[in-house]
Amino acid sequence: MQQKILATLQRFWRGFLAFTPGQKAVTIAAALGLIIGGYLFSSWAAKPSYAPLFTNLSPTDASGIIDKLNANKTPYQLAANGTEILVPSKDVYSSRLAMSAAGLPSSATSSYSLLDQEGITTSEFKQHVDYQRALEGELDRTIKSINGVVDATVHLALPQQDVFNDGSQKPSASVLLTVNPGTTLSSAQVQSVLNLVSSSIPSMTPDEVSVSDSTGKVLAAAGAGLSGATTDDQLAATTAYDTKAQAKIADILSSLVGPDHYKVQVNGVLNYDKIHSVTDTPVFPSGAPPVAVSSSMETMAPGAPAAGNGVLGATSPTPTAGARGASGSGGYKSTSNVANYQPGSQNVTTDVAGGQLKSQSISVLLDKQYAGQVDLNQVKSLVGNAVGFNPQRDSLTVDAEPMDHSAADAASAAAKKAADAAAAAKSQAQLMSMIKTGAVVLIVIIVVVASLVIGRKRRKDDDTGDDLDALLASLNDGSLPPAPKEIVPQNREAAIHLARQRDLAEMADSQPQEVARLLRTWLNTKEG
Repeated sequence: MQQKILATLQRFWRGFLAFTPGQKAVTIAAALGLIIGGYLFSSWAAKPSYAPLFTNLSPTDASGIIDKLNANKTPYQLAANGTEILVPSKDVYSSRLAMSAAGLPSSATSSYSLLDQEGITTSEFKQHVDYQRALEGELDRTIKSINGVVDATVHLALPQQDVFNDGSQKPSASVLLTVNPGTTLSSAQVQSVLNLVSSSIPSMTPDEVSVSDSTGKVLAAAGAGLSGATTDDQLAATTAYDTKAQAKIADILSSLVGPDHYKVQVNGVLNYDKIHSVTDTPVFPSGAPPVAVSSSMETMAPGAPAAGNGVLGATSPTPTAGARGASGSGGYKSTSNVANYQPGSQNVTTDVAGGQLKSQSISVLLDKQYAGQVDLNQVKSLVGNAVGFNPQRDSLTVDAEPMDHSAADAASAAAKKAADAAAAAKSQAQLMSMIKTGAVVLIVIIVVVASLVIGRKRRKDDDTGDDLDALLASLNDGSLPPAPKEIVPQNREAAIHLARQRDLAEMADSQPQEVARLLRTWLNTKEG
C-alpha cells in the first residue's frame, strides 16, 4: 500500500516536473488559492454566531457587564453604539444567569427595588415618594422596549390620597423620549406611550399625558392628545386623502376621455378638533311610584240648589267658584287627585375623533378636443359620487378647455429615446460580455493546446536525452560493441567517408559530452 502511494506521488511529481515554467506557476497559484480558501472557509465555519445578551443598556450597566464577561473569559461584541452586548449563542442563557447573580444590569433607573429598602420607621411622605419613583422607573424600562426608543424619562404628578382630596385633583404625567438618530416615531407608537402611562396610573386618562422627544418637539400635548403635536401626520393624512380621491376620479376619467386628456385637483380639509360633548336629557320612567300624592273633595247637603242654577239677584245663593259635578238631586260633589313623579335624567357623552372630512373642493379640467364626446353634467355626477360629494359642504367644478400636449409629447419622445438608448446600451453590453467571454475561452483553449504540445515535445526531448545518456555511458565504460572489421575502400569517395567515420569515433571517445550536446542540437533542429 505504501509503495502504491509513493508510486502515485512520484508519478504526479514527474508530471509536475514536465510542466513548463508558466504551467508550474499556475499550478502553484491554484494550490495556494485552494489552501487559503479552505483555511478561510474553515475559520468562518468555526466562528461562533453571536446573539444579544442585553439591549438598551445604560453606560454604567454596560461597563459592569463587560467587566464581568472579561472576568469569566466570555467573548463579546458591542453593538448599537455600545448599548447592546452580544455573546456567542451557546453562552447567552448561562451569561444571563451569571449577570443576574451579580446583580447586573443594576439599572441606574429606580424601580420597585426601592420599596425593598423601606422599614417600619419609614415616614408616609417617603413611602409616597418611593412609590412614585418606583412607578417612574418601571415606566422608563417599559417604554425603552419600544423599537427606536433609546432612553425614556417619566415624571409623574400624583395627588396625595387623603380625606381632603375630593377627586378634583387628577394625576398627570410627562414623558421625554430619546430615539435613535434618523428615527421618527409614528402616531401609533406615540399613542402606545400614552396608553402605557395612563393605564399604569389609577384615574389617569391619555389626555393627561404629554410626550416630547429629546429635540424638544412635542409629540403629544396634554389635553389635546395627538392632535396638538402631530402636524406632520395631519399633513400626511390630508395628502393621502387628496391622492386617494384624485386616483378615484382619474380612474373614471381615463375610461371616458382616455389618459393624459384631463387634469384633476382635490383639496380636502380634515377636522382634527377634538369634540367632547355631554347631553343631559330628562326621562319620565313609566310604572315608577309617585313621590307625592294629594287629594281634595267637596260636598253639599241634600236639597240645596245646584250650583249655577239660581237666578242672579239679592235672594239668589252665591255660586261656588270652580264647582264641578252639579247634581240634579240638589247635591254637589267635587273630587281632585294629584300625583307628583320624580323625573329621571340620561347623560350622553360624545367624543368625536379627529381626522373627519370637513370640506373638499374638486376641480376637473377636460381636454376640449375629447370633451365633446361626453356630457359634462354626467361627468360631474360621476365624479361627485366617486368622492362622496355633499352640496352643502363641498364644491365641484367641471370644465372643458383646450390643453397643450407639446410638453407631454416631448417628454414621451424623450422617454422613448432614453428607453431605446438604454436597450441599445444593454444589447451592446451583452455583446461585449459575450466577446469577452469568447476571448477568455479562446485564450484558455490556446493555453491548453500549447501546454499539451510543449509537454509532448519536452517528453520527446527527455526520451532522446535518456538515449544519449545511455550512449555516453556505454562510451565511457567501453561497453560499445566491437567495431567492424577494416573495410578496404573501393574508391576515393568511400575512403573519405570511412575517414570521417573514424574521426567521429575518435571524437566520441575523446569528447563524449560535446558529442552528446551536438546530437541533441541536431535532433531539436530536425524536429522543429
